[in-house]
Amino acid sequence: MPKLKLITFGCQANELDSERITGLLLREGYTLTEREEEADLILLNTCAIREKAEHKVYSRLGTFQVLKRQRVGLKIGICGCVAQQEGQALLKRFPYLDFVVGPGQLTAIAPLLQAGTARGLATARAPGYSYPVDAPVQRRNSIRAWVSIMEGCDRFCTFCVVPFTRGRERSRPPEEIVEEIRGLKRQGYREVTLLGQTVNSYGRKLTPPISFVELLRRIDHLVDGHMRVRFTSPHPSDVTDEVAVALAELPSLCEQIHLPVQSGSDRILHRMKRGHDRDEYMEKVSLLRAKAPEIAITTDIIVGFPGETEEDFQATLDLMQEVGYDGAFIFKYSPRPHTEAEEMPDQLPEEVRGRRFEQALVLMNRLSLERNRAYLGRTVEVLVNREDAKGDSARHSGRTRQNKIVHFSGEGVVDGSVVSVAITGASALYLQGEMVCLVM
Repeated sequence: MPKLKLITFGCQANELDSERITGLLLREGYTLTEREEEADLILLNTCAIREKAEHKVYSRLGTFQVLKRQRVGLKIGICGCVAQQEGQALLKRFPYLDFVVGPGQLTAIAPLLQAGTARGLATARAPGYSYPVDAPVQRRNSIRAWVSIMEGCDRFCTFCVVPFTRGRERSRPPEEIVEEIRGLKRQGYREVTLLGQTVNSYGRKLTPPISFVELLRRIDHLVDGHMRVRFTSPHPSDVTDEVAVALAELPSLCEQIHLPVQSGSDRILHRMKRGHDRDEYMEKVSLLRAKAPEIAITTDIIVGFPGETEEDFQATLDLMQEVGYDGAFIFKYSPRPHTEAEEMPDQLPEEVRGRRFEQALVLMNRLSLERNRAYLGRTVEVLVNREDAKGDSARHSGRTRQNKIVHFSGEGVVDGSVVSVAITGASALYLQGEMVCLVM
């Protein structure tokens, strides 16, 4: 049997795409290997959202040139957002590359392999949702599952390449989503995360249209307390009162939200074309905490955007403290192809971007520690999953409904169980505790 080595870069959408790729190729007779030197097919599923992520792809691809010469018949392919962004240019730049496949053309991989020695390109986008409902998915985790509900984005923020790599917004029919989650429930999954580039804009283009909250209510009714439900990432402008009420009232919906802000400066938010200002964002934060007081809020922040002054950057630090985030993904701005920000004249030097990144990171670590210390002495509900151990020596690990990682000791615990844990320690990254009892 031919062997597949699959390397994944990037976000949850890419992780799900890799599960889809694996499912498709297992059906074609491939088996998985962790060893590049014994693979018959090496695939890189790529991310283009940051310049650093793209450079990682090229660096890793470069290491396969010698291997390609040594192994007769070895095929090497690039999938994902870098593939969509660069297309034919990749085949010209890397002569040992066999094919390039965009995120909307995953089902083209097997036909390209069957076509023989010809170098292939598949980056055309279908007008609707791209992944067939009956196509296989090989899940990496047996407890938590990703479920895509929409693809693409219509926002065109000036820093973001997603509309160019994943296309315009396309929602998946609700019946397909519900049926997929029904299948996951039958298989014993305990948590699903709904994915979309602006997940809470779901359903507006469907005929008839359906609201994001209506979809959440259908899913909540289906899982009936047997599964947790999360979603990522919403756009602040589409966080309505109905969304906040759903987070508070639907039993399955976890008290956690990732709410990207990118900057605390109105001037920079305007240059980014985010579609909201600082006051509107803070109103959404206040709304969420009023409806769901236990909610954990995380975010995305870009520092060093073109034209960002020290005053603009300070506004971001001030907002971070005002919100009191539980966590954040902080990035140094990097110009992306086709975006408006790439052409802005006032690009900041690396030294400034790096310094601001370090400042923001130090502050975020302090805020995360403060938020986590608030759990000391409390008892929390933890869904056990050994994947969350991440090298910790504790016997068990899992996540709270607020998505906090908890390492704990206890007897008779298996993956997928829900336990009550008394929190005895806290760091910026995780909580520690002792099991009180098995919940379910």
